[in-house]
Amino acid sequence: MTRSLAGQPVIAFDTEFMWERSYSPTLALIQVADRSQAWAIDPLRLSARSMRPLLDILVSPDTLKVAHAVDQDQICLHRTYGIVAEPVLDTAAAAALLGMGEQLGLSTLLRKLLRIRIKKGYTRTNWVKRPIPAHMLKYAVEDVAFLPAAADVLRKRLRSLGRTDWALELSARAALQAKAQFDPDAVSRKLADSRRLDKATFGVLRELVAWREQRAQKSDVPRKWIAEDKVLVRLAAARPTSKEALADFRGVGAIKNEAGLKSLLFAIRQGIRANADDYRVADRKPHVTQVESAALVVLRCFLGVLAASNNLPLRLVVEPDRMVELLRRPIPDLGALQEAKILDERAVDVIGDDVVAILNGGRALRLRGGQAVLEEE
Repeated sequence: MTRSLAGQPVIAFDTEFMWERSYSPTLALIQVADRSQAWAIDPLRLSARSMRPLLDILVSPDTLKVAHAVDQDQICLHRTYGIVAEPVLDTAAAAALLGMGEQLGLSTLLRKLLRIRIKKGYTRTNWVKRPIPAHMLKYAVEDVAFLPAAADVLRKRLRSLGRTDWALELSARAALQAKAQFDPDAVSRKLADSRRLDKATFGVLRELVAWREQRAQKSDVPRKWIAEDKVLVRLAAARPTSKEALADFRGVGAIKNEAGLKSLLFAIRQGIRANADDYRVADRKPHVTQVESAALVVLRCFLGVLAASNNLPLRLVVEPDRMVELLRRPIPDLGALQEAKILDERAVDVIGDDVVAILNGGRALRLRGGQAVLEEE
């Protein structure tokens, strides 16, 4: 198999796993394919050393790896073998950049691109159980068998629009997220940023997240079984340092015994003493006035129509929280828009001139035949 895959310019891959009741996913199957053959590999029966030839191909810069909705596949690879597949083209991300819809399912994608229908329905199957029935293996292999051909069509369309690099950049984000998935510091920073926690609270939260990760990993249970994110944030803000103060907090499954209670209090005290100078408090979400709120409704309509007419999801053009900056900042020309760095820089290349015209009253939005249409003023 690896002899056939080695040196191929494009291969496809997918994974099947179990993750309902464990700390991290149990990788149960890896499917790979080139343009003529597809294989299913059993990682439960093969050592990491035996898997090395395949892993080398998955990280080879000379082979493009194609996968559909690759996020969890990358998590499985990173958690199991310490690698992420790269370079990768996520066919879901590519489809979104081509105006085919966001979060497009694989079966729908293959039907639209290749007029091929595959059966779905084994997502919640126990893939760890052995032997794997033949009909399930057939289902698993179909997830990759047609992906190289689908990728050929997608890449041709992306090239015609000049969006190939954009698609690869979006696809690569899954690898970064996979590496951060079990990093306590990354997890705590994400939680803190979303709530704009101060440095003192972040210092305690970081210790609590590390405490939860250690206990969840040791017990091999989902981290939420130890404590949910919102509970850790409340504990970090309140900083209880005694058993009596902890009595008011519910939802911490690890403090039902004395040892768990002591370890939690120790983590809180460690966090109180910790130096969190490496943490920068996230910028506050801009307050939107009533007048701006009305203007944002109009601007969102304009940008939504503009994005759709260029086969782009609006979320890839501008983050919702930053849209108000377009109203507040003078943007007289394309150079000012590029300098502002409010829109995705690749989106600016595609629709920047129209955005500048919209912001300066140079476009009108009209209804015609039941559709919203942009027109020059």
